[in-house]
Amino acid sequence: MKVLVTGASGFVGSHVTRLLVERGCEVAGLLRGSSSREWLKGLPVELREGSLSDLSSLERAVVGVDRVVHVAGVVHAPNREGYFEHNAYGTRRLIEACASHNPGLSRFVLISSLAAGGPCPLGGIRREFDPDQPVSHYGESKRAGELEVLKFKDQIPSVMVRPPLVYGPRDRGVLEIARIASRGLMPLLPSDPPQTEPKRYSQIFGEDLAEGIVAATLSERPFESGSVLYLSSSEIVTEAQIYEAFAEVFGKKLTRIQVPAWAVRGLARGADWIGRLAGRSFILNSDKVPELLAPAWTCSSERAWEQLGFSAKTPFREGIRQTAHWYREQGWIH
Repeated sequence: MKVLVTGASGFVGSHVTRLLVERGCEVAGLLRGSSSREWLKGLPVELREGSLSDLSSLERAVVGVDRVVHVAGVVHAPNREGYFEHNAYGTRRLIEACASHNPGLSRFVLISSLAAGGPCPLGGIRREFDPDQPVSHYGESKRAGELEVLKFKDQIPSVMVRPPLVYGPRDRGVLEIARIASRGLMPLLPSDPPQTEPKRYSQIFGEDLAEGIVAATLSERPFESGSVLYLSSSEIVTEAQIYEAFAEVFGKKLTRIQVPAWAVRGLARGADWIGRLAGRSFILNSDKVPELLAPAWTCSSERAWEQLGFSAKTPFREGIRQTAHWYREQGWIH
């Protein structure tokens, strides 16, 4: 079986690529000409250069493969159009390329996000049948990408994978939290509306997520085309527990700082202003505020267990320990 992996050189994509090779698959990796090949070194991967913005390159890339795993996308963009260009319109171009140049494709796996479903009330847990309520441009663009794939569900068998917070070696998503914890600080964000209970997060270690994606890619169990699967660890953690897990590895005692909602919004507006002047985007911006202030980002992976037999194996603190040590080895944290 030959599998095309988009974003093959990235954090999740490189783990997926390695596992597919280990499972005996031929792998073609789609990546931009400027993308680093560092995490693909030593792997027998056919590299196909292309871009989600270039339909002709996608048409060339999808030829001769049996399945596609679409990992590529953006987490940060300067505006709504930037998110949609990559996560929605780019996905549309890719699925259209599959339909026109590889109509016999046996499966298309889209790596989406819990953000496409949206947060949930404290104490709740999001499931696949819940109505989608994204609260950011990122979440809206990921849901829009899913809808593009659904247009072809009767022609191309597809599944949408929605991970929650993903972390692990090679990831920069929780790097700033690790850096703050290494300085002995624990800034905690409020909920809007205010809650007395701490904010809660589903999470999954990067290598576990890759295992789930590969299971969704290679499984021969029947499933409904266009279905959604949440892939998550069964452990739900609080914001404080994330900081504490990193601090334990770094040997730091944390000073707790409760950040007020007005400060989050003020900093976001300031980042917006600086970003417009500098022509760049920041992790904190006004669009991200509803995500940051949501009381819970939690989801159930029961359906993934029922359909794929998948369950995440890495305990949270062990995953954080591996991540923290890797950050130090790479010099990302001193």
